[in-house]
Amino acid sequence: MLAGGGARGYAHAGVLKALEHYGYRPSALVGVSMGAVVATAWAARGDWYETLLALDTQVFRGPMSDRTKPGSFVERLRRTWSWARTAEDLLFSWGPGSRAVDAGRTFLETLIGPVGLEDLAVPVAVCATDLRSTERVVFRTGPATTAVYASAALAGVLPPLPHERGLLADGAYADVAPIDVARGMGVDHVIAVDPGQLMPTPQVGNGLQAVLRATEICHRRHADLRFNQADLVLRPRFRRPIDTLEFEASRECVAAGAREVRAVRSRLKALLRDERRRPDAPPGHDHR
Repeated sequence: MLAGGGARGYAHAGVLKALEHYGYRPSALVGVSMGAVVATAWAARGDWYETLLALDTQVFRGPMSDRTKPGSFVERLRRTWSWARTAEDLLFSWGPGSRAVDAGRTFLETLIGPVGLEDLAVPVAVCATDLRSTERVVFRTGPATTAVYASAALAGVLPPLPHERGLLADGAYADVAPIDVARGMGVDHVIAVDPGQLMPTPQVGNGLQAVLRATEICHRRHADLRFNQADLVLRPRFRRPIDTLEFEASRECVAAGAREVRAVRSRLKALLRDERRRPDAPPGHDHR
């Protein structure tokens, strides 16, 4: 089960590459948001890793990923204009990503291709959220790029997807860790990858900062309860804060995912030992 996390979701690529290196391959995948992007790409094409890292993500950059401190007057003016334009986009359209919809769809079509979820190498479930009904929406069939776009449509960044199943947006809103979907796909063990990040901060000095931090803590603790329903949770350790749209840190995130697999290798081996002995298991495959 591959969760969201924006740019941090590139850690999923590192996890999958490391698992393959040690002889493990998922027999089914469930993806949410960026996890859906990586899961579907992995199941759609043999060169998924190279293609994913080579794709241009510049179009998704914005104020959310700009951590630089304002310096000169010109730089402060640039940042002020950027935030003002973002606020205008949020008030009068679906957000700054509205201008990047075509590029986003091209990104997914290049990465995944014109395939249906039912045609992928292994079963893949993609989870989205219906903003109107608040319900989780699970795709198991149909155009893969449509399902993945819906799952990754982060509110305020990309417009939600009008669909016969609702007004669809990022799957993490309804369920950050749909472990039950994974168990319903007939697997023996569920391994979840959680690229979430809640780092200590000394910057809580006013009411707004306290509200934002409390909301962040609440979300993280609820996520932990969901993830802990898996048989094993991989939590890549990032060496610094990485923002949601900081895609320039993709290789840094990939490395974090690979490090986490190495760190839990003994636990993986113990969990999946029985599957390695099964005579009906294809070489190099473990059921999870």
